[in-house]
Amino acid sequence: MNWSNTAAQMKSMKHYFIASALVFIAGIIMGALYSEQFHTFIDSQMEALKQIAQSVDGKENPQWTLFWLIFWNNASKSLLIIALGLFFGVFPLFFLMANGLLIGYMCMVTVEKQSWLVVVKSIIPHGILEIPAIVFASALGLRLGFLVLKFSFSMISPTRQTLVRGQLQGFLKALIPVCTLLVGVLLVAALIESTVTFWLTRS
Repeated sequence: MNWSNTAAQMKSMKHYFIASALVFIAGIIMGALYSEQFHTFIDSQMEALKQIAQSVDGKENPQWTLFWLIFWNNASKSLLIIALGLFFGVFPLFFLMANGLLIGYMCMVTVEKQSWLVVVKSIIPHGILEIPAIVFASALGLRLGFLVLKFSFSMISPTRQTLVRGQLQGFLKALIPVCTLLVGVLLVAALIESTVTFWLTRS
């Protein structure tokens, strides 16, 4: 693995990280304040979460089942959203907004019915790793989409196309170590969510 290339690629990601974080925050605000306008989408996501919770409760070892469900869901979706960045970065933006809407709505409902302390216990322990990882994955997809778009427009100039192709190849090579690290972080986050968060939300 070329770690110098990976480091150089990550340095060029600053604006994509910021943009992804802002979209995610916007989604949280919209989910908390304007949930009625997105109720169809939010209801479908909440129903999916209920089904997952029900399937976990019926197992002999719910925490172990929860761990694998969380890890597989987050890891597969994060890697998929990076790959879907090929379509000019549209899907990573939608993914960020959708997750932000759901988190914003769940926080609002939890505060209204219970308290901010419950929100903190439900999100912070694992979210301190999981949320940045999701934003990070989306930023990678966004960067990939921008490079694909840039490459498409560069076809009118052979010299420009060679330059952009080199940038795209360098980024793709960096994805192997970066995605390995990303999956590792999500593994730890899933472990925390299925143990620490699981215990806190039931205490």
